[in-house]
Order: sequence, then structure tokens, then C-alpha cells
Amino acid sequence: MIKGKISSLLSDYGMILVLLILCAVFALTTFSEQPAEGSGAGQNMAFKVKNQQEVILVVTESNSDTQLRESFEENLKGSGIKLNIVAAKSPIEAKQALIELQDKVPANTLLICSRQTGNWTFYKSIKHYELSEQLIPQIETKSSFLSSGNLKSLPGKTAKTAIIAIGMTMVIITAGIDLSVGSLVALASVVSTLLLRGAEGTMVNITLAFAAGIGLCGLIGMLSGVLTTAFKIPAFIVTLAVMLIARGWAQNLSANQTIKVGVPDIGWLGLGNGGIYTIMLMVILYAIAYIVMHKTVLGRQIYAIGGNQEAARLSGVPVNKVLITVYTIAGLMAGIAGIVLTSELNSGSGEYGETWELSVIAAVVVGGTSLMGGQGKILGTLIGCAIIEVINNGMNLMGISSNTQKIVLGLVILLAIIIDKMKKGEIAWISNLKSNFKSSNRNKDDIQCLSESTAKAS
Repeated sequence: MIKGKISSLLSDYGMILVLLILCAVFALTTFSEQPAEGSGAGQNMAFKVKNQQEVILVVTESNSDTQLRESFEENLKGSGIKLNIVAAKSPIEAKQALIELQDKVPANTLLICSRQTGNWTFYKSIKHYELSEQLIPQIETKSSFLSSGNLKSLPGKTAKTAIIAIGMTMVIITAGIDLSVGSLVALASVVSTLLLRGAEGTMVNITLAFAAGIGLCGLIGMLSGVLTTAFKIPAFIVTLAVMLIARGWAQNLSANQTIKVGVPDIGWLGLGNGGIYTIMLMVILYAIAYIVMHKTVLGRQIYAIGGNQEAARLSGVPVNKVLITVYTIAGLMAGIAGIVLTSELNSGSGEYGETWELSVIAAVVVGGTSLMGGQGKILGTLIGCAIIEVINNGMNLMGISSNTQKIVLGLVILLAIIIDKMKKGEIAWISNLKSNFKSSNRNKDDIQCLSESTAKAS
């Protein structure tokens, strides 16, 4: 029984192992010599000055130097060391600040520098500091993939694709497809920014503008569902047409320009607290989707339609209603992703979301959802999204060109489909190979039994 559960778990979520392997591969292949920067550099240098009585920290106002400064201060607390901070935009400003500080610090006080300020050459020109030692972060050999900044950014980068993938998973489980989601991302961003442009940046206005963008995408998704069911047009054709219409509409509304919002509060969803709100939104949506797919009548109906649409209809499942609902959800999810992107970039454009549908479909298929319908897991889709993002991120860090990345993405999709076919035994020559192997083993067993019987008889 336990063995069966483990086998089922590996079958459903075995891609977790693939994700871990990919992380290990990119962690090992992105090792390089890098200058120590940021909070890590601050922590290391704070450890090295424990025997000093007073030090001067010279930094710029860049993000990396700000992190270094905060980390250095934090790790120096309680040490009894007096810290003097010089934060300057240029060498001239830093030199002037050090001259003003020379009456307050002992001569030749240790100078703690960042990589940038350590390259400045004026220090010896100030007599008070001419014998001062400089402590500069050293070059380290470390993995770019495992850097704290990169690891922190991965969930936020995954979130937008993962949100769209919720609706795409439901569509593909019904044996459908939706090629319009990338264009709906652009349309949602353009509509919401047009409504916000010139408006007061109140939460009510922002919420209404975002709701309008999402709602319009939901209506377009519903239209795709109606066209697919009422006119019996293949979903591929319907959503391909909608993809072109939505993209052209978004480009016309924006006049092929990027629309800047100019509302200071719009970034709270996409960038607030390092993107934590986007991640929280993704988690909430996946929790709801999991409940819908595994605990509700609608979820069972979606699986039933994908398994056999005619059988589901004869069993009393309202097929058309369910399909329209599924495509509406797909549109809504694309709209939400578009709003998140708009919040991040504080702008809208008819070019946003271009080719996103390919990444989303790849993530859903890699996550174990069958393109033939009737099979798939919401949590598997989330894992698939993480795999696609890790692959893209790792290839970017390795300096692989965008053209090659497209080749890799295509190969990943093909490999996922082949694995799905192999699991279902739909590849004839592999099935024949297995059958021949089993037959051969049975013949060997029969011969062995016959030999044993003959030996006993004699």
C-alpha cells in the first residue's frame, strides 16, 4: 500500500525531482569569480574589523552599497566599535566629507570601502589619511544562481506565468487550448493604464481600473468559450483569432506606444515588499484552483469532459456551460497577470505578454497535464512553471542567447509530450518492445519450469 502511494506521488509530482536536479545543475555551472557586493560583503568586512576601535565606511548611494552599509551596521552592533559613515554620489563629495571628518577621527583610521569606492585614488592625497589602510571586498568564487538576489527574484518572476497557467491547465484538461492569453495580458495592461492616466492615485481608482482590465479579459475569454461551443469551432482556431484581435486592439488603443501611468501608488501589487504581494496572490489563486479542481463538482466535470466529452454529456454534465466557464477563467487569469505586470512596470503596452502563451503551455505540459485532456494536476502546473523559469533563469546567467533559449524551450515541450505518450503507452514501438520483453521473459520462465519438471521426472 505504501509502495503504491509512493509510486502515485512520483507519477503525479515526479517533476519536483527534475526541478531539484535543474537547480543543482545551474548552481554548479554558474560558478565564477565575482566581486563581493551587497549584504554579504558587509557581513564579511564587519567580521574583519572586530579588533578596531573606530572605522570609516565609505560607500556610494547605489543599491548594492546601501545593502553593504545596512549589513555592516547590523553586524557591528554591540561590538563597541565607533562607526563613521561617508555616503557620497561622487569621489569629489566623498573627499570633501572625509576632510570635514578629519578633526573628529584619529589619524590613519581604517577605511572600509565598497568595490566602487575602493577604486577611488584620492585617499592618500589627504594627509590625515595618508597611512590609512583600506579594506575592500575581495573577489569571490561563487554561484550566480545561488546568490540571494537571484533566489529571491525567482518566485516573483514565476508568479505571472503561474497565474495564467491556472486557467490554461483547466482548458487543456478539457482537451482544449487557449492561444490568446499573451495578447490578453497586453490588453489588460493597456486598458487599465488608459483609465488611470490623469486620474487621482486613490486606491478606489486603481482598483476600478484593474477590475476593468481583468473583467474585459474575462468577457473575451467567455466569448472564446461561446464560439467554441455554439459554433463547434476548434479551440485552436478560435483562440488564434482572438489572439490576433486582442493584440491588434491593444496596439491600437496604445497607438503602439508605452503608456506611462504616473500614479505613484500603482506599484504596490507588483513591487511591494520585493514582490511579496504578487507571490501571495499566486498562492491564494492556486489554493482556490486546487479546491475547485479536486473538491468541487465543477472540477470533476472538467476532468470528465477531457476524458470523454460525449460520455460526459450523456452522463448529464452541462458540457457547454463548463467549457464557457473554463475559458472565462483563463481570460480572467490572463487579465490578473496583465495587471501584475502593469503594476511592476508602472505602464501599459500592446507589446506586453508577447509569446507568453508558449511559455505557459510549456509549463502546463511539463507539469504533467496531458494535451489529450482528462489528466493534470494544478500543483503539477506550479512545479512546471518553476521548472520553465529555472531553465530560463539558468540560461540567462550562463549567457546563452535568446535564440538558443527558444530552441531549448521547444525541445522541453517535445520531451514533455513524448514522456506523456510513453506513460500512456501510446507509442507503438515502445509498447511492442515492452510486450516482446515480457513475452521473452514468460518463454524463459516456461522453459525453466519444463526443465525442472523433466529433471524431477527422470
